[in-house]
Amino acid sequence: MTDITELTKTVIDTLRSTQEYIDYAERLAVLKADPVLYNRVNELREKNFNLHQSDMDPGDLMDCMDALTNEYEDVINNGSVAAFMEAEAAICTLVREFNLTVTEGLDFD
Repeated sequence: MTDITELTKTVIDTLRSTQEYIDYAERLAVLKADPVLYNRVNELREKNFNLHQSDMDPGDLMDCMDALTNEYEDVINNGSVAAFMEAEAAICTLVREFNLTVTEGLDFD
């Protein structure tokens, strides 16, 4: 095994041991325990992603976001979903910061 492969495994193990990842995994398990809610959350996430990837006019985007919020109001106001989204954002921030640190250290432009 190469040095980079070993280092990668170490990084993964380290990330999995962070409180951010532990919280994320626990909150994900809570969501998955309710398959209907879990599917609704994934639908919301997919629609939200697709809207933000579109070339839509900002005014139209806001209208679509309002409609999406109304459509998934029950999901958005669910405490388990809010906790999951918060934990997901925290782990994403941690991974983004790691990636930025690596690319900055490599003078990767």
